[in-house]
Amino acid sequence: MTEVHSAEPPSANHSGQPVSVIIDAQSLSTDAAGRGLATYTRNLIGALATRPDVELVALCESAVTLPERVTRALIGRLSKHPRVGHIEHSIRMPLELRRLREDGTVFHNPVFHAPLGVQTPWVQTLFDVIPLVLPSPDTKILTTRWKRLGPRYLKASAVIAISNHAASDGIRVLGLDPARVHVARLGVGPLFVPGFEGPSVPPYLLVVNEFTRRKGYGEAFAVLDALVDAGYPHRLVVVGRIHDWARGDVTRLLGAARHPERIEIHQWVPDLVPIYQGASAFLMTSRYEGFGLTPLEAMACGTPVVAFSNSAVTEVVDGGGHLVADGDVGAMYAAVRMVLDNPSCAAEWRQRGVEHARAFTWAASASIHAEVYRSVAAFA
Repeated sequence: MTEVHSAEPPSANHSGQPVSVIIDAQSLSTDAAGRGLATYTRNLIGALATRPDVELVALCESAVTLPERVTRALIGRLSKHPRVGHIEHSIRMPLELRRLREDGTVFHNPVFHAPLGVQTPWVQTLFDVIPLVLPSPDTKILTTRWKRLGPRYLKASAVIAISNHAASDGIRVLGLDPARVHVARLGVGPLFVPGFEGPSVPPYLLVVNEFTRRKGYGEAFAVLDALVDAGYPHRLVVVGRIHDWARGDVTRLLGAARHPERIEIHQWVPDLVPIYQGASAFLMTSRYEGFGLTPLEAMACGTPVVAFSNSAVTEVVDGGGHLVADGDVGAMYAAVRMVLDNPSCAAEWRQRGVEHARAFTWAASASIHAEVYRSVAAFA
């Protein structure tokens, strides 16, 4: 396997002066605001704001709330339509950068759309290359877009991948230089903590994932069906956006389930923490992830996690949750039954998950980001 640089970016001379960084924070005011891209950007900005070795400027609109010590570079966008707005931003952002940047200022692009016409030093985040390695009808547009955008990653001064798996895929699929790839894992926010009351009554299992075909809704429904057939009182709560194009797929999956009356789908909830805390178990049925933040959040909330072992999910869950063979519904059903039938087993899994999640912090992620910024600024 190709060596991936994780916490050891190339050494650089530290002058004692903070490194100046401009980060694109436009995702915080678009339709991505409730998704993983924005979660990453928001929490990273918050963690970097506490570091005296980074002077951070956020490129964003006036409605975005920023922490103290973060300067706003105000931008305005005419279109709120997702696709048109993206095109507008991709055209205007490089021009705005040229106006704002001074010599030695690092630009960080924290979204997967690698920009065109941006000068180095430039740090690019890599979340995954799923549309290229797992093509599907629901990622057809993204696959086409990735074929166009992927080569741009080669021009970045450094690439920060959110997992070792994502880094390896980037090296293998995109042809990234391993010496320029660094891994900074995502963190868990401080609000994700265990509850005092334990699992809710009536009980439920939980899935938190926006629907695509790889997310495994059908497998989760099958686990619930087996539990209901065995006499368990549980229902399945699913939290995740369902786009208009996917409604037919979800309707068909519900129609194939034996107990659809026990399945609740919520496209949005204002606060995920109590939903995590009240679940008897969390199911991670996705078949491919660049990281897997939702099972990590569940573990931090003291919820036992059962996950298919694949992609970065194995890397994130191993040691804190229970991994079963990828796609093996029977094995997931058996693991869930262990939790439901044995209170001491459930208590052990809860404690193990909480301890495991403590290793994933935004402060640690920000520390690696800051070192990469200093390195590319020094060698620009």
